[in-house]
Formats: sequence, structure tokens, C-alpha cells
Amino acid sequence: MESPQPDVNAPARRNRTLYTILVIALILFCCCAVLIAAGYYYYRENLLTVPVQPTEESTPAAAPTDAAFPTSAPSGDIDEAPEGGLGNDTLRNDTWAVVASSAQGQGCDRPLGADTMIDVLQEPQNGVWVERWTVACASGENYAYEIQFTLDDTGATYNIKPVD
Repeated sequence: MESPQPDVNAPARRNRTLYTILVIALILFCCCAVLIAAGYYYYRENLLTVPVQPTEESTPAAAPTDAAFPTSAPSGDIDEAPEGGLGNDTLRNDTWAVVASSAQGQGCDRPLGADTMIDVLQEPQNGVWVERWTVACASGENYAYEIQFTLDDTGATYNIKPVD
């Protein structure tokens, strides 16, 4: 009796079930990793950055839109922001930093917030109002600026013009 000889041309038998399970597990792992990364970025971009909704009572702060005025903190000593106007404390402080710096650039030795006057020239109409800020300096000089505030979906912006 002759024993069966192995067929040399036949492929080696592999455990295809094990490889199939490993491939499916790898695909599921990659899909889960992509979903977790996408969820993280969605959460970070959409839920952590809540847009500011402007209201009549609270006016959010914004950066100045006129490139002619400095956007950094003013050099030298300046007082606290003046009182008055229609903006909230944050908007008034941001505006004061730019206005005081501009006054210093025009020759004001030290802007005095307590002596600076804010007059409303135009009441809010369609989210826009205008104020006149007269910056008082320690030397007794005054520098006047007309500031137009505009509310939009992202907050408020302001344009500052020196008044001659």
C-alpha cells in the first residue's frame, strides 16, 4: 500500500479565519480612531468657541478696524478708562487703550481717564452709534476723537477718527 504523496503544487493551507478577524479588527480600530478625532475637533471648534451675541444692554468688545491706530497697549502711564458712553466696560477699556495711545502719539504726556469726557453724538440706530471722546492730558491739553461703534454677528467694531 502506497501512502498518499503531498501535492507540491497545492498552496499551503492557511488559517484564513484568523486573518479575516485581524483585518476586520484593524479596520474597526481605524474607523473608531477617525471618529474620535473628528468628534474632538468638532467639539473644540464648535462648542468651545461660543459666538458673542450682541444685545442692547451688553456691548461686546472688539478690536479696532483702522490700521492707522496702534493695536498694542499704549506706552507710558495712562489712567483707567473714562466713565460714560454706551459701551460696556470691556468695550470702553479696549477703546480707551487705543484712544489713549493715539493721544500719546499726538503729544499727550499722560492721558487722564478720570478727566476724559465721552459724549454720545448719535444714539444707536441699526446697531451703529457715534461717540466723541475728549482725552484730557496731565499737561492740560485735550485731544478729541470721534468713534463710530458698529454691532454685528461677531460683536462690535469701532472706527476712530481724530477731530481737529
